[in-house]
Amino acid sequence: MNLLPAVVLTFMLASICGTSVLSIPLSRVNRYIGKYRNAPSPLRPFRIYARAPKTTETAGKKRDLKLSNFKDSIYYGSITIGTPGQTFNVVLDTGSSLTWVPSSHSLSEDTNGKYRRYNNASSSTYGNKRKKFVIEYSLGKIAGLWGTETITVAGLKVKKQHFGEAMTNSGLFKDADVDGVLGLGFRNKDEDPTIFENMLSQGVMSAPVFSFYLNGGYRTNSHARDSVLTLGGTNPDLHMGNFTFVDLTAPNQWTFKMDKVQLSNGAATFCRPGCEALVDSGSSIISGPVRDVNILNKKLGAVILPGSNDLYALDCSQMDNLPDVEFILNGRKLSLTSRDYVLRVDGFEKPVCVSGFMGRQGTEDDQARWVLGNTFMRAYYTQFDQGNMRIGFAKAKHE
Repeated sequence: MNLLPAVVLTFMLASICGTSVLSIPLSRVNRYIGKYRNAPSPLRPFRIYARAPKTTETAGKKRDLKLSNFKDSIYYGSITIGTPGQTFNVVLDTGSSLTWVPSSHSLSEDTNGKYRRYNNASSSTYGNKRKKFVIEYSLGKIAGLWGTETITVAGLKVKKQHFGEAMTNSGLFKDADVDGVLGLGFRNKDEDPTIFENMLSQGVMSAPVFSFYLNGGYRTNSHARDSVLTLGGTNPDLHMGNFTFVDLTAPNQWTFKMDKVQLSNGAATFCRPGCEALVDSGSSIISGPVRDVNILNKKLGAVILPGSNDLYALDCSQMDNLPDVEFILNGRKLSLTSRDYVLRVDGFEKPVCVSGFMGRQGTEDDQARWVLGNTFMRAYYTQFDQGNMRIGFAKAKHE
């Protein structure tokens, strides 16, 4: 499980510049730049999973979870853990299968008292698995104990859910109002069922589908809709037209075969003759092979930001003259305009416009893959259909 480029972008900019279908609202926080002088090392994305339904009389409805948006970098929602419920803000991550929150027995310092901490002694439904875990990120690692609990997401209650109590936490999410992670990715064979799998097997949700609508970006205005995670289906009010579907190419990741990536002016084409792409709600930007992304950014007229190896700045006054970036999926064209892929950051003497494309680090396979993060998902309402092992994209409806 890797941590999100969304956070990386935020920190690096700071350093350089100074049963139901359940919809869970994702809260949005204004664009974030921060005031750090020492940028952490880049993080990498997360992954997620699900299973087949067992229907009950309460299954069949969709549920929405409202999501908060932290500076167009991280989208998170509120869940409760335990009986009585203890509330936590978690990143809803399709790149990860694991769920964890900070423990009240944490050994990590938290001088600001920012993190909410789970207290197992206060819950009547806690189960101790007596197994330790360590999860490493580029920015550090977390370690703790596995347990089981009742976890409620957008009113859907899941019993005996496997989760982690983090005893040590090296400052992940230290500047966002985020406590932990809820994994929506696929698990490995030796891992316990994910929360999405248990929603289905316990009959609180009938359809093995969830969907994301993300607000924010350059188009944001005071009338913007809330960001939302819909559990158990999709919301037709949040997208336009039909879905373009792509089949998953791996049984344990939200990955698919992409035909190619190209600029609308014909200046460059990438990902030929096809490549693997991952949809990751835990990543703030779009990342791809370093060489390809460097060429793409230069074709857009972007220049490398001083002090950075992979962040590119664009001339804000040229926004309307930039070409679209086109992603070809199953022969269909999904286009991002400059209003979609340029991240405008205010709070300086003049606005800073940053490219939403960044080169990928990691293993050879990691570097060859394209990751479609929140920059892409803001433009396209995204349906994760575990039942049919596919992902669907439809143009998001922004007011």
